[in-house]
Amino acid sequence: MAIVKMSKFSLFAFDSDRERLLHELQKFGYVHFDSLDDNEELLNEGLQTVTVPESIGEIDEEISKVKYAIELLSKYEEKETGIKAMIKGKESLSFEELEEKALKIDYLPVYNELRQLASELDKINSKIKDLETLKDEYSNWKGLNYPIVEINRLKNVKVFLGTIPKKMWENFERDALNLSYTYIEAISEDKDNVYLFAMSLLDEADAFNEILRSNSYSSIKLEGQKTPREEIEYLNEELSSLNAKTEEITGKVKVLSKNLPEFQIIYEYLMNKKLRVMAAENFLKTDKVDVISGYIPSDMKEDFENTIRKTLNDVYYLEIKEAEKDDPNVPILLKNNKFAETFESLTSMYALPLYNEIDPTPLLAPFYLAFFGMMVADAGYGILMLIGTLIALKVANLSESQKKFIKFFYYLSYSTIIWGVIYGSYFGGIIPIKGLIDPANQYQQILIGSMAFGLIHLFFGLGIKAYMNIRDKKYFDAISDVGFWYMAVGGSIAFLISKVTAAPPILQKVSLPIMVIGMVGIVLTGGRDAKTIFGKAVSGLYSLYGISSWVGDIVSYSRLMALGLAGGFIASSINMMMDMLFAKGVVGIIAGVVVFIVGQLFNIFLSLLGAYVHTLRLTYVEFFGKFYNGGGRYFKIFRSKPKYINLK
Repeated sequence: MAIVKMSKFSLFAFDSDRERLLHELQKFGYVHFDSLDDNEELLNEGLQTVTVPESIGEIDEEISKVKYAIELLSKYEEKETGIKAMIKGKESLSFEELEEKALKIDYLPVYNELRQLASELDKINSKIKDLETLKDEYSNWKGLNYPIVEINRLKNVKVFLGTIPKKMWENFERDALNLSYTYIEAISEDKDNVYLFAMSLLDEADAFNEILRSNSYSSIKLEGQKTPREEIEYLNEELSSLNAKTEEITGKVKVLSKNLPEFQIIYEYLMNKKLRVMAAENFLKTDKVDVISGYIPSDMKEDFENTIRKTLNDVYYLEIKEAEKDDPNVPILLKNNKFAETFESLTSMYALPLYNEIDPTPLLAPFYLAFFGMMVADAGYGILMLIGTLIALKVANLSESQKKFIKFFYYLSYSTIIWGVIYGSYFGGIIPIKGLIDPANQYQQILIGSMAFGLIHLFFGLGIKAYMNIRDKKYFDAISDVGFWYMAVGGSIAFLISKVTAAPPILQKVSLPIMVIGMVGIVLTGGRDAKTIFGKAVSGLYSLYGISSWVGDIVSYSRLMALGLAGGFIASSINMMMDMLFAKGVVGIIAGVVVFIVGQLFNIFLSLLGAYVHTLRLTYVEFFGKFYNGGGRYFKIFRSKPKYINLK
């Protein structure tokens, strides 16, 4: 239950063996390469950075083809959704199985066929779009019962086809009243315009044209042989034929969608192949030798050496040594038991520890478990969580990250049940079982208990800091930064209790000197890093001022009470509404059941979300603030993160 011990390696190998070496190291997996391209010492010795081979372009081209096929086939895949999809999950393969499968797949024939079908679809869709546009143009002229070709052939009259804004139409009609040799017809209208057909003798055409211009006329040119209505009928036949072809081609693509899993396998294989090639960017080289540096878990040292030996046939130079404890560049890999590992995401979300720190995951896990349960505090909700997570873990094919996420709430369900039993809360009291504490009447005791839990949490965090100082043989720091704070804070609290309660007189007599000694110690040692006496004094006083933040920290734990009571009161209110509806007869009973189910589900969501967020806050701000810095680098396993499979 700790940070995995790391070893730093330096490897000299022939450049000609690079591809084979990287392939075997990717099988090994647990290799984190250090980038040497900014190593001035080696660069000054004449070593050169490794340029990415031209083969990366070919790999990118293959990836592009495979992604194109996946995106196209995914549109037509008959996907399983919901619970069925979760049960089926993703295919699980080892790295060796992935390569073996991928190398047997010839995806190019299917890809080429898809390209051809997609090209045909694009052409048809483009033609459909053009015909639809033309159909829209004709739709406003369906009332024109003259063949378009004949209208365009008229010689002795001038034909006008176009639109006039509806707001100008009455004015246009008035202006046109004095015309004697002009025929005007409103063919149709839409929201904004009137569609006009007019014929005017050539002698009167100019005058009519002037009237049109003054009334915001816009000319439209129609092409075609038949009447607009007949043209639309013809276009509908063409569109029907094209849609039939689209369905035919789509059917062929749907048949090819059975190849989607193979394309997904190829995609995962190619992404790992690309990662292999790109890894060379971290190396330096001479004319014939590659210089490689990185980290491996110390407990895998022997397996790593065997992999190098088998791959390079003893023609190499390898040096492995334990990583330096205080080196901030050592990558971090966490290893915990099955319980604690489900909480690793909480640590990672904040910051991984530095190599010289400790892994806080197993230390935060019990507190997170207890605080989360206290904030939800309903046995009914906890039982639902327990049943749901158990079913998911037993039935569904989950990835490792999904399993950890489900197990996280599986463990939290037990704490939720226990606190629900303590509070006597079962879906907000719908089951009348008395608890050990009555939240409605004993809220003061719960508040005091919450802050007591907070004090334990904070003191535990300080204790971890003391452990780290003692581990590093910084005994004076342990006394100054932890011991005196224990005395100052603990003594202050004990002294305050002796003043406001009927505590034994001895408590006041003992707590006062302890408090004073602690405070004096903080003032004397809090500024020990300052260079001047004045600086030490000011820094020491400022350190003592930090005791005021403890008040806010401890009060923050009142949220343990507040969220638990809030969720319980909301659940009780939902039950009250249900009871009132039940009194209204059959319809009321049905409505009451709906209100109960929907309301309780919504309250479960709010309670779980609130508990998750606020427990994180107590962990990150109050608990980590006492001992934890973080800032470690992730150990990058030499594998591409899978998208479509579970890579074992």
